[in-house]
Amino acid sequence: MRAPVTLRQQVVDAVVALVLTVVGVVMLVAPTEDGYRGGPLWLSLVIQLFTTLPLAVRRRWPTASALVAIGAHTLPNPWIAHSLGFWGSAVPIAILLYTAGRHGHPRRSWWALLLAMVCLLTSCIHVPEFRGADDVIFGVVCFGAAWGAGRVIARLTHQREALDAALLELEQQREAHSRQVLLEERTRIAREMHDVVAHGVSVMVVQTGAARMDLEDDVDSARDSLLAVETIGREVLTELRRTVSLLRSPSQHADGTAPSPGLAQLPDLVESMRGSGLTVDLRLESPSGSDPGRELAVYRIVQEALTNALRHGGGTRVEVHVSAEPLAVEVRDHGPVAPTAPGASVGGGHGLIGLRERVAMYGGSFQAGQEATGFVVRAAIPTEPAR
Repeated sequence: MRAPVTLRQQVVDAVVALVLTVVGVVMLVAPTEDGYRGGPLWLSLVIQLFTTLPLAVRRRWPTASALVAIGAHTLPNPWIAHSLGFWGSAVPIAILLYTAGRHGHPRRSWWALLLAMVCLLTSCIHVPEFRGADDVIFGVVCFGAAWGAGRVIARLTHQREALDAALLELEQQREAHSRQVLLEERTRIAREMHDVVAHGVSVMVVQTGAARMDLEDDVDSARDSLLAVETIGREVLTELRRTVSLLRSPSQHADGTAPSPGLAQLPDLVESMRGSGLTVDLRLESPSGSDPGRELAVYRIVQEALTNALRHGGGTRVEVHVSAEPLAVEVRDHGPVAPTAPGASVGGGHGLIGLRERVAMYGGSFQAGQEATGFVVRAAIPTEPAR
């Protein structure tokens, strides 16, 4: 699609047309050695006007203006002689041919070049001075080069516009990808929030209930339970500050925020759950090549499973096994068996759904369900990205 003609371009074209018209008329009225002379003066003046005045609208109608100017020279060639000036004829026609190649439709602009070749070949009929091969070849080269230059520039401009459009589309895709990454990061942070709050509040509720029941009979036990509530509450606040800091810019949380929990923090997690009355057996094999994201996923799986065991099973016994090659975790709760068929999959809670999403993000597998020996949570996370 051709760009609209600006007012400045219209003014420039009008000035060029006026200047070349004046120059052409002056050279016809006051003959010089420029070009070839012949035919009646009135005819040459009319042809001159039809040759230079279309320059004023050459950008608006590029091919039509070239056809009008060249046709004004070609039409009388077979019947009568007329003057051919360099500045009054050759230069305007070359400019119009360039414009037709530059701004005209590629197929229609060919007609302007073809008519120019016909004009050169028929000019020698009544102008003996133009019958030399040198003059015809010179005209063919000049007109062909002008039209060809216009076509080359038009193609380069089209390629540049196509490249600009491709870059714009690429930039839009990059922005869309950035928005998608941001959305995924916010979803991840939302899962972090859920894991932190659900774990901490569940443990605090259990401990508070135990303290309430022990308050009259065993003050020391109630004090220990309340102390555990306070400790867990502080830990929850610390993790919440760390998670919320992820929403800030790097410069805002580059002040030593604690790193995400991983396998190294599992013993502390197990110890805190033991202090809440849960019997936990931990077997931990720390892998050498796992990244923090995968370790965080394993940590959250153990945390969610232990929290569920404490919430639903009370003082039950739980076995936690974390293997290194491949990175896998199994949490087996030996508490009361719910009325669910062995092997049935359970996962309606938001916590288990979030864990399944975490594992799926790394191309791993996740299972949670009731078995003969209790409720079991299993997960396997590849150490390499899924292909």
